Amino acid sequence: MSATECQDIPCTTFEIAGSEGTMKQNDTGGFCMLYVEPADERASVLQAIDGQKKPIVILLAEHARAFQRPEDFATLKHIKRQADVSIVFVIPHGGHLVQLAARNGFPVYLSMDALAEALSAGRVTRTRSLNRATGSSDSLDRSDFVPKKTVPLPETLTAPAVSPRKTRKLEDLDPLPANRVANSITSSGTNHVISNVAPTNVAPSPLPRKTGPLATSAYVKKTEPLAPPQRDITRRRTVPLQPPPVQPTPAPLEPSKSSPGSFLPKVLAILAIFAVAIGGLGSFLLFYQKVPDVLPASAAAPVVIGRVSFLSSGQLSENSNQGINDEVLVELHNLPNPAAQKSYYGWLLGDKKQSDEQAILLGVLRLNKGSVRLLYPGDAAHTNLLAITSRFLITEEDSDVTPISPTPDYNAWRFYGEIPQTPLKEPGDTQNFSYLDHLRHLLAADPTLDQMELPGGLNNWLYRNTSKVLEWMSSTREPWEDSKDVGLLRRQTIRALSYLDGISYVKQDLPPNTPSMINDRLARIGLLEVMGPTQDPPGYLTHIVHHLNGLLQAPGATPELRKNVADIVMALNNAKYWLTRLRMDAQKLVKMSDAQLRQPATLNLINDMIDNATNAYSGEIDPANGQMREGVSWLHDHMQLIANFSISTFTANSQSIQMIQDAKHAKA
Repeated sequence: MSATECQDIPCTTFEIAGSEGTMKQNDTGGFCMLYVEPADERASVLQAIDGQKKPIVILLAEHARAFQRPEDFATLKHIKRQADVSIVFVIPHGGHLVQLAARNGFPVYLSMDALAEALSAGRVTRTRSLNRATGSSDSLDRSDFVPKKTVPLPETLTAPAVSPRKTRKLEDLDPLPANRVANSITSSGTNHVISNVAPTNVAPSPLPRKTGPLATSAYVKKTEPLAPPQRDITRRRTVPLQPPPVQPTPAPLEPSKSSPGSFLPKVLAILAIFAVAIGGLGSFLLFYQKVPDVLPASAAAPVVIGRVSFLSSGQLSENSNQGINDEVLVELHNLPNPAAQKSYYGWLLGDKKQSDEQAILLGVLRLNKGSVRLLYPGDAAHTNLLAITSRFLITEEDSDVTPISPTPDYNAWRFYGEIPQTPLKEPGDTQNFSYLDHLRHLLAADPTLDQMELPGGLNNWLYRNTSKVLEWMSSTREPWEDSKDVGLLRRQTIRALSYLDGISYVKQDLPPNTPSMINDRLARIGLLEVMGPTQDPPGYLTHIVHHLNGLLQAPGATPELRKNVADIVMALNNAKYWLTRLRMDAQKLVKMSDAQLRQPATLNLINDMIDNATNAYSGEIDPANGQMREGVSWLHDHMQLIANFSISTFTANSQSIQMIQDAKHAKA
C-alpha cells in the first residue's frame, strides 16, 4: 500500500514491551496502529489502547492469541465504550475471527488496501463509529455508557449461520402469544412494574416489526402518575371600603362631676391593657426565636463531581466470583486543588451496616486541570469489589505519609458517594431488598445461586451458559457434513438442552435413561423457564427480570436507570425468543433415529440451531432497517454499566456518623 493510498495511516513503528511477543505501535498520524503478533498477550494490547484518543486500527496476525475467543472481543468492546474511541480490525487471514469481531460491532477489513480504499471513498471517518467495510454487516454507533436503541424482532427472521456455507432462511413457526416484559418504560417518574418473563414449552410467537417502547400490557401493572395536588384556595369576598355615613354632631355635654370612687376603675383598666400588650409582645418574641427550629432553612443540594464505576477484568473462575467487578474506575471533575503539603486519597468503604471495618485505598487522586481519572486494577486475587464494598470517600491528608485508613476527622473528608442501601418495605414483603441487594444479585452474588454453588451473580451465569450452548451447537455442522457424525450431533444437542431446561427438568425432553453428559452443578438452573411461572428456582432470564424490576422499585432508582433497564429487557426478550426456537429444534432432533439424522434434511435443522444459538449470544442486524437486535453478549456488557454511583461534596450531618464502622467496639 502506497502512502498516497492511505495518507492518514503513518508508516513508521516503534515497539512496546510487556509480552512474550513484540507488539508494534504507531500513533504518529491520524490513526493509532497496533500490529498484534501471535505471541502478544491481550493485557498488553489493552494497555496500549488505554488512554488513546485517536481511532485505532488493529492489524491482527494469524494465530494471534490475544484475540481468539468471544470473550476477548467482548472485553475489547467494553473498553472501547469506556475510552470513547473507535476501533477497526484488519484481519488478512479471515476465518472465524472476522465473524467474532463483526458480531461485536467492530468494522473489519481483509487488507490494508481495503482500509485505504474505504478511507479514500470516505466510508471510514474519525468519528465515534466507523462504517463497516464492503462485505460485512453495517456497524452501529455504540456510544459510551449510552444505551443503544433496539427494536423488537420481526415476524420472519433471516438469521445468518456462523460460517457462510450452506445457510438457509428459517421457516416460520406457528404463532403463539409470547410473554414480553415491560410496557412503555420511559425515563419519567411513573413507576411501571416489569413483570417476569414466563417461557413456555411451545413455540414463541414472532415478534412484531414495530419500534418503540417495549410492548405487552399483559404483564405490566399499570399505574398512573400522581396528579399534582389541587389547592382549593379561595379568597374571602370583600367589597370596596365606603366612607362612614356622616353623623350629626352631638351637642356638647356638660361635664359631670366625678365621684370619689370613680378613679380606681380607670386605673385598673389601664393596667389590664398594659398587661395584655406585654403578654402579646412576649409571645411574639418567643415565637420568633423558635422559627429556625420549626422551619429550618433548606440545605443546598450536594454538588456532583463525578462517578465511580465497577469494571470486570474477565479473569473468571467457575468456583468463585473472582474476575467480576474486580476493578474500579474513578472519574471526577471540577475539583479544587488540595492545600499545600496535602493530597487527595480515594477509599472504597464497606456497607453502612457492616460490623467489620472495610476500607480499601485506591490510591492518590492526582489532579489534571481539576479532573481525575483513576483505574484501580484490583488485587492479585481479582476480588469482587462490589460484593464487599458499596461506598466511596475522598479524604485530604498529608502528602508525605500514606494513610493506612481514612482519618476519622470529618473536617478532612471532602467528597463521598454510596450505592443506595435503604430497604424497600412493602406490605407482605419479607425480604426487604435494597437497591444494593438487587444490584449484587445481578452482578456479584445471588443467594439462590450461592446455595447451588454457582458464585458470581445472575448476569455472569446467563453469559457463561449461553456462550457454552453456542460452542456446542457450532461444533456440530462440519463433522456431520464430513462424516455424518450423528453421535456427536446428538451428544452436543443433549448438552445444549440440559443448559436450556436445567438439569432438573431436561428429562422431560430426552428419551428414557439418557445419561447426563455435562457437569450437573453448572446446569442446576436453566436459561429458560420451562415449567411456567411457578418454577422454582426460575430460569436465568426470568430471575434477572425480577431483580431489574427490584432496582426500579428500590429507593435511589434514577430516570437514567429506567432507560437502561428498558434496553436490557428488550435484549432479554430477544434472547428468550431465539433460545426458545433453539429448544424446539433440539427437542425435535433428540427424538430422531440415527437413520433420520443422516438424511440431507437434517442440515436445515442443524443450521437453524446454529443460527438461533448465534443470535441469542451475539444478536442480529435487522436487514430491513439496519438496527441491531441485541443478544446476551451485549446484555452482559450493558448490565455492567449500571454498577456505578455518583460522588458529591461531603457535608457532615447526623447521617454521616459511623460511616466507617467501629469494629473494635462493635456489640456482639
